[in-house]
Amino acid sequence: MSTTPHRHSAPPANKGLLAVAGVLLALPIIALLLVGTYAKDEPRLGGFPFFIWYQFLWVAITSVLTYTAYRIVLKARPHVPMTPEGDAFLDRDAAGTTGTTGTGDDVAPEGDAR
Repeated sequence: MSTTPHRHSAPPANKGLLAVAGVLLALPIIALLLVGTYAKDEPRLGGFPFFIWYQFLWVAITSVLTYTAYRIVLKARPHVPMTPEGDAFLDRDAAGTTGTTGTGDDVAPEGDAR
């Protein structure tokens, strides 16, 4: 038996969705780099100048965009489950049951129902 680790090819990532996630993460960076668009005093909100409350608004917006990008990345890159030991990947066979690959121990002894 070979001692080289089993190389499992991960499912292909949806590059379009990853690009959307990247754009969502870039939006706050670009918006806050354009200082000239918000470097002003008026309009005031609760006594705070526009410059201050605009940046605080982007804190909340960035949180929403980051979470949305995270969910999109999860969708774009499907998870490949591993065994509890973390030394082999689990694959679905044709019957829909889960078995391990790459370790040789995915065959249960007779009478042993896994």
